[in-house]
Amino acid sequence: MTKSVVLAFSGGLGTIAALHILRRQFGRNVITYTANLGQKGSTEAVCERAIELGAASAHVGDLRQRFLTEFVWPAIRAGAVCESGYALAHALARPLIVSELVRIAREEGAQLIAHGCAGKSNDQVRFEVSAAALGPDIGVLSPLRQQNLLRRDELFAYCRRHRLPTEVRDCRFSITENLFGTSVQWDRAPDPFAEVPEGVHQHTRSLDVTPDEPLDLVVSFNHGVPCSIDGASAPPIVLIERLRDLAGEHGVGRLQTIEDRLIGIKMVEVYEQPAATILHTARAALERLVLAPDLARFKGEISRRYAHLVYQGFWFSELREALDAFVEKATRFVTGDVRLRLFKGTCRVTGVRSRYGLYRQGLAEPTTIGDEFVHGSVPGFLDTISGPIKAGRHDFH
Repeated sequence: MTKSVVLAFSGGLGTIAALHILRRQFGRNVITYTANLGQKGSTEAVCERAIELGAASAHVGDLRQRFLTEFVWPAIRAGAVCESGYALAHALARPLIVSELVRIAREEGAQLIAHGCAGKSNDQVRFEVSAAALGPDIGVLSPLRQQNLLRRDELFAYCRRHRLPTEVRDCRFSITENLFGTSVQWDRAPDPFAEVPEGVHQHTRSLDVTPDEPLDLVVSFNHGVPCSIDGASAPPIVLIERLRDLAGEHGVGRLQTIEDRLIGIKMVEVYEQPAATILHTARAALERLVLAPDLARFKGEISRRYAHLVYQGFWFSELREALDAFVEKATRFVTGDVRLRLFKGTCRVTGVRSRYGLYRQGLAEPTTIGDEFVHGSVPGFLDTISGPIKAGRHDFH
């Protein structure tokens, strides 16, 4: 019996080459899947290209709503941002795509799934780890790696040799995009000291052409999940697109960083994450108002661990699910409004309020008028913290 394979197909150079390689191995038993995650361009046109290149059938799925509600919102609530500043836009998308590949493979009776990830990419790890979790009985192919097409120039040479589309050749870089952010891959390794070319930025304006007046807006949260802008409720897709456009107009959300890739090398990474910048900035401010100090500190540790799991591809892990259970409990009072000011590439909190806030103006009052703090309690407090010192506990902090 001839095996069938389901290929994640974006229409980019890597997946075009992957489709051709798989066609040579499996004939017309290659099925493609293209996910609509809010990227530019028509996913239907990508499917048409797959058929033209010999795919037996081409599936497309609008995953925007699921992407936001099942992956992005939990990551926002968890405060999941890598140490490099990366808000995980693409790391969050990969497990969702793999879940669809596995679903289609089972529906179509395919024994294999495949991806067109580059040899140095993190995504190859995320695809294969997620596939092992969801479909351990389904094999995973990495055609580019298996054919030693590990470098971009090798991909171009392969496509030219087999007369495959290579119209992207004139670009110095390629851009991966979804609703939550974009990332840039270069034809050549960039110099970390060099300035990023303006042409790579798709959603954020250069500071030279941003408005000369700041923009104030209010972002509201309900139990740690964003729900409205300036008091107007909006469904997830509308909300994220609105924030992306507002932040982008003011040049907010650019990130150039050095990142430690999963294969053990450092890479220059360039991201655009305008909506993520607003949401994480606002969420952090609201948490500082409503969370008790010990809970806030511990949640910071959870946030870092959560981000690390997602970055490594372990979305479908028991630990990530357990962390989500903690986060859900910890953020039950993260409800309120955050006012932010966007101006010339900056996103600054200018106000925060919540009915669950732990701040009390009367307790913080520095004058006798309105001061509610019981100053007589200070000696008792000092006794509780000075006891270990009096007893010789010099290691007390």
